[in-house]
Amino acid sequence: MAERASSALPGAVRDAGERPGGRPDDGPAGRRHARTSGPPGGTVVRLWLVDLRADAAVENLAGSHLAEGERWRVHRGTTAVRRRRVLLRAALREAAGRLLGVAPPDVPLVEVAGRPVLADGGRDLGISCSAGGRVGLVAITEDTPVGVDVEPHREEDFASVLDEGWLAPAEADRLVTLPPALRVEAITRCWTQKEAVLKGLGLGLHRHPATVRTPRDAAGRIDEWAVDAVPVPAGHAASVAVRTERTGIELVIEDLALEGLR
Repeated sequence: MAERASSALPGAVRDAGERPGGRPDDGPAGRRHARTSGPPGGTVVRLWLVDLRADAAVENLAGSHLAEGERWRVHRGTTAVRRRRVLLRAALREAAGRLLGVAPPDVPLVEVAGRPVLADGGRDLGISCSAGGRVGLVAITEDTPVGVDVEPHREEDFASVLDEGWLAPAEADRLVTLPPALRVEAITRCWTQKEAVLKGLGLGLHRHPATVRTPRDAAGRIDEWAVDAVPVPAGHAASVAVRTERTGIELVIEDLALEGLR
């Protein structure tokens, strides 16, 4: 499935730069302060939210933050695909560089089975990233694998979704009982949960998504993985999955302005 999403939000979101109603501020305050979501004491996931609507100047700036050897990979495809790859990889390097205390081009990223991993064994960071619509997400954890997926909403006939074959029978039975207005969000949430777990496993769609049985709600467990929804702009949705024995995930979310890259 190419693009999926859900607008469900986890728990309360606490932020000094929030608007009433719990929506993160899109202005300077929202870019200065981290927002925390989920139960304190849960496994911590650091997340960076990236606006992918960038012009050529920002794309060029972002491209200068990439390592020499990876530039040829991200510049393949159409203009839109290339720009998304450049911006997301630059955001990943910026976020990881902040945690490692190094410049973005010096972050020791390599590709393993098509996904980014840290080549330096000095610090065990789980990393994952995703782009959907105008939203990019970077997720980083300490000492445990993580997967993240963000998608824009997509209206489609439920029969077409069933024909695609990625729903488990119990999921299809559950979704068919929902009113159509709620079904789109539930379908996309289900997809992002599956993809987040598969990314965390390092398998992607090499494993059939129907084998990943999702919880009924936005937060829950899938085998050894805790999953939760990530607050993202309207029209999009995201889920994160962490391999942990703890019952919840604590999300620490920041907006990453690519025009302000170091």
